[in-house]
Amino acid sequence: MVDIMLSVLFKSLKKEQNYLRIQDDTLAGDASSMDISTEKNLKELVKIGEKLIEKLLSRVNIDTGVYEPVKCGGNNKQALVDFARDLSKQRNMRIHGAQKEAKLL
Repeated sequence: MVDIMLSVLFKSLKKEQNYLRIQDDTLAGDASSMDISTEKNLKELVKIGEKLIEKLLSRVNIDTGVYEPVKCGGNNKQALVDFARDLSKQRNMRIHGAQKEAKLL
């Protein structure tokens, strides 16, 4: 539900490309439970995560509720790298902006 609501919000703001959510909506059994922290289950979740990071970037279709690949979106790994790069650029711009402002004072 959260994914659909945020997808609607970002789409209404025409900023769909700024919303990144990586999840596996096919989990079943122990892997889908947040309460089973056995070594076996944790190792299985690591395997699931390793496969998930290589999957194509997808977004929920707000009309159907179905996840669909993003055109020219690459995979989840590249999307995370791009997201981290953008966050780093924004942080650096804020730091340099604050430094310039401090010099003016």
